[in-house]
Amino acid sequence: MNGVTLSSDRPVNHLEVQPSSWLFLNHLRGQQDVVAHDHNFLEIAFILHGNARHFVVDGEERSSAGDIHIIPPGAWHGYCDCRHFEVFNCLLSPVLMEKELGWMKDDPSFGQLLGISSPRGFAPVQKLRASPRRLKTLHPLLADLERAYTGKRSRTALLARLLLIFDFLQTLVQTKDRPVVKPLEMHPSIRQALDLIHSGIAEDWTLDRLAAQLRLNPSYLVRLFRTETGSSPMKFLSRIRAERAATLLLSGSTRIGDIGVAVGWPEPKQFATSFQRHFGVSASSYRRKMTRSLGETAPNRAF
Repeated sequence: MNGVTLSSDRPVNHLEVQPSSWLFLNHLRGQQDVVAHDHNFLEIAFILHGNARHFVVDGEERSSAGDIHIIPPGAWHGYCDCRHFEVFNCLLSPVLMEKELGWMKDDPSFGQLLGISSPRGFAPVQKLRASPRRLKTLHPLLADLERAYTGKRSRTALLARLLLIFDFLQTLVQTKDRPVVKPLEMHPSIRQALDLIHSGIAEDWTLDRLAAQLRLNPSYLVRLFRTETGSSPMKFLSRIRAERAATLLLSGSTRIGDIGVAVGWPEPKQFATSFQRHFGVSASSYRRKMTRSLGETAPNRAF
């Protein structure tokens, strides 16, 4: 694939988009199984026809026409058991996201949806769902972008079409009963709290310690954090740690105990209890089950 390289570290491989690949599109009809992979770019996968098993860090579910998967940098996914599967992949390079679309990072509605407001590897895969009626609206938007891309139109022409697609995505977000967040509305203390958690995931965080770092009353921090994120600080931290641990479990042969230390759960019992609370299985069972499931995907196809 021109501009994109695949390196194998099964069960999760890694795709690297080259700096020269400002934007990469591929429209695949009859898509075959896709090995689990992460990458250094933002991927938006539009499922246009058929269905497949879709694997992400939280497990698997059936994906079908109308699904839109948003895979942030550092997150991983894969497909298996594809049936008449048609997918339109839109790969947005780091250069594009940092320059022409850099403003999205400061827009909470896009920052959260695309995972670009979180450090690499911490944002989850998101899914939107387009109804059959809305899917008919999406088709011509993607076809127009594809024509501009294959016709080697200017970056301005491509960017204009991308923005129309992002506008479409934003309408889907609004129909999911999510609050419409104005740009830059997130409280600065919560922005700082998220930065502290993401950058210091292995730190021995307590509510009192986090509140002291932010110079806030702990009770007020809980109320403010829940208002801004829908979760308490400690519950949010636990989710981030569990998802990071799950990714590390599939990224090599690192000992489970060492993974616990790396994500801030150095005590084996604490790691075991917290991981099972989030995923419903032990860390060893998760590694075994997901490694076996991901082994069913094609060994050398990225998409």
